[in-house]
Amino acid sequence: VLLALPAALAGLQLRNMPRDGVNTTVTDAESVRGKNPQFLIEKITRMKIYEATYWKEHCFALNAEGIVDKAVDIKYVAGVSGGNRKPSEFLCLLLKMLQIQPEENIIIEFILNDDYKYVRILGATYLRLTGKPLQIYKYLEPLLNDLRKIRLKGVDAKFEITHVDEIIDKLLTEESVFSIALPRIPTRWHLEKAGKLQPRVSALEDMDMFDDDDEKQESKDGGYLHLKPKDKELAMITDGSAGSSKKKDEGEKKGDPESEKVDEKPKKESSKKTSKKERRKSRRRDDSRGSSRSYSREKRRRDRRDRRQERRRRDDSRSRSRGRRRRRR
Repeated sequence: VLLALPAALAGLQLRNMPRDGVNTTVTDAESVRGKNPQFLIEKITRMKIYEATYWKEHCFALNAEGIVDKAVDIKYVAGVSGGNRKPSEFLCLLLKMLQIQPEENIIIEFILNDDYKYVRILGATYLRLTGKPLQIYKYLEPLLNDLRKIRLKGVDAKFEITHVDEIIDKLLTEESVFSIALPRIPTRWHLEKAGKLQPRVSALEDMDMFDDDDEKQESKDGGYLHLKPKDKELAMITDGSAGSSKKKDEGEKKGDPESEKVDEKPKKESSKKTSKKERRKSRRRDDSRGSSRSYSREKRRRDRRDRRQERRRRDDSRSRSRGRRRRRR
């Protein structure tokens, strides 16, 4: 019995392992957070990936160079989707990267690649699962400036349009992405407080600096906007308009005869215009009143006619009913 025990245990181990060791991790792979790198993906999802046709046909005996060729052909990003929770090609390649554990330089090249956006997201997701906190913030935060569109397939198998910066923000802040529970990392605030990271400078702050420079340049130009020479007088800012208003006020206070003459003309014209407008309004009112009166008279006549007709009908119906009663009697 004792001699047969080791053989039985060996048989049990072989049954639990995948066929021919196809789905096993590379022997020289390093453990990530104290466990097998493939175990970063949940067992149920992992078993579905092993049974997927894409895994069996395209991910068999892949190396780092082959993964690059397959990642270039990716057309969308997804986790598991559909009624059967079918794993996507993106998820299959991610598990294959965890299985063969490529070198760090290859992953960094994935992230720094500007030509293929899906390759960049694949490398960023792998680094988020296996990298250290300082390394994650160092390489993923610059990707927040990438605003390219990406196809995302949801759990209900419907496609949506998202952006690279949104996915990177989810990788840095949320607990699960692409049906994978992400390992916990310290927040940026704690790392900054410990002195391990410097405060992040946003791209919007650089835009604010450009706005300040434009305002300074306008002030140096003397309050003029960059327009045609004919329109410069109309485009003056408060510096020029304030001076002209002051001159007008001084002229009014001194009582210049020229200014008074200029002011008298528009008053006369305005009085004439107002008188014409009032006449037109009065005519319209009279016309509307006359039309309303005539309409009211016609309406009264029609009402009288309708009443007479109703009375005649009633009288006719009564006379008929009386004649029927007499006949019956």
